[in-house]
Amino acid sequence: MEQRLKSISKERYTWHNATSNVQVTPLRFFYPANAKDIADIVHDAEQRGLRVKAVGSGHSFSEAAAGKDYLLSMKKMGNVTLTPKSALKENHRQKHLVSIEAGIILKVLNEKLDALGLALPNMGAVDFQTVSGALLTGTHGTGMHQPAFPDMVRSMKLVGTGGELLQIEPTDGMTDPAAHQQQSSLKLIQDDTIFHSTVLSFGAMGILYEITMEMKPSFWLKEKRYIRPWKELREDLLNGKFMDLVENTDFVAFRVNPYPVKGVHTCAIVEQRIVSEAEKPKGFFALRRNIISDIFGNIEYLIESTIRQMNRNPVNAGKTINRALNATKDISFFGKSFQVLYQSGLAVIRHGISSEFAFDAGGAKIVEVLEHIFAQADTNAENGKLYQTAHVPVRFVPPSKAFLSSAYKRKTMYIDVPLLHNTIGDFEILERYQEMMISLGGVPHWGKVNNKLYERNDFVKSQFKDWKLWSDVRKKLDPKGTFLNDFVVKMGLI
Repeated sequence: MEQRLKSISKERYTWHNATSNVQVTPLRFFYPANAKDIADIVHDAEQRGLRVKAVGSGHSFSEAAAGKDYLLSMKKMGNVTLTPKSALKENHRQKHLVSIEAGIILKVLNEKLDALGLALPNMGAVDFQTVSGALLTGTHGTGMHQPAFPDMVRSMKLVGTGGELLQIEPTDGMTDPAAHQQQSSLKLIQDDTIFHSTVLSFGAMGILYEITMEMKPSFWLKEKRYIRPWKELREDLLNGKFMDLVENTDFVAFRVNPYPVKGVHTCAIVEQRIVSEAEKPKGFFALRRNIISDIFGNIEYLIESTIRQMNRNPVNAGKTINRALNATKDISFFGKSFQVLYQSGLAVIRHGISSEFAFDAGGAKIVEVLEHIFAQADTNAENGKLYQTAHVPVRFVPPSKAFLSSAYKRKTMYIDVPLLHNTIGDFEILERYQEMMISLGGVPHWGKVNNKLYERNDFVKSQFKDWKLWSDVRKKLDPKGTFLNDFVVKMGLI
């Protein structure tokens, strides 16, 4: 191995994700600083018959990031620039295009975009993910007209097999091929099938090192949170009123307590609407979310104390969840988009795991799935003395073009089952929910705990109608299997 590669790597370094439920000790762990470093790593790996995988900040709870041979941390690659217009087609030059290196975390990206007067159109609940990790596992936020990460992307730069540098775009992509040929040595591929396969691919097509995404001008959001009993929300889901709210509000989600307290399942509704800065309310409390929940979500000791208390006395889970839901209630909260879309304290995220499944976005289906969750929660408690430690969030996403998106070609609702890690029976609870969700036709979120799907390759293939197109593209771009990873194999996507 050449000296440069030795100097940017460690032997047998143990990497783990944020919650430490996934851990791997690869042959060598690298810190590339540019595309050439990555290409040299790929060359070296192929000479030795090894595989190559990249990791981000480890937010994913699944094994999608795990790699046993050469594993790359992308954290040294975090530049953000406005995309040069010289090689763009005329109809793309007025768009807000930004080129982002793969290793930047969303918190830093948001700050840099804000300095440019721009913003992500949407984001998930947290901001310590890398942009590439969020993209390649299909991270979404909420909002029936707000894109998930794969659908914000306009161009990708990868190191492929043989260390070849590729730029991949849709068939009608942003780049003028003639101008590109004069200005760049990268191989330009403009093909819908290849693009919509690669944009959500767990790194199995090559090592992604730069992404061009279309942003929005900076915008402000006003958030309203309020509490409703499940009985009332259920009625509005069935009569269509709540789905009308979802269709006509910029960002909507809700959380529900799976346990009844005094016969009532408590629900917390979140509405976020795009407003002008002139509508900024006065007063300190209007400019920040509920202080109690902010503090609780960011202090490690409080979360660890909650885990200990839940393990000592789990039967009070329903009351604890109710208190948490009521603590998030606000009359309103106003801020820059990324400040409002950010939903979870860092300490909560470090101690949380979950399974999440996607379903057709319809009120009756939401009621069906949630009431199965209520019944499963009761069964877990009665037959296994197992209690979950968090509310159940429901979010809404528009149709996606990415072949392996769980929102592929359909309006989608995501139902998540988060738990605090290291509470009694945490993974057993998630496995029970996975089996139940599969029985209802739920499609998995790739970044969550989904180990039961390893046993159900038939189900995975039945839910992703164009998985074979994806697999064919993977084989075409990676004929040597350099980027094939165990996660793809276990899911049967080969």
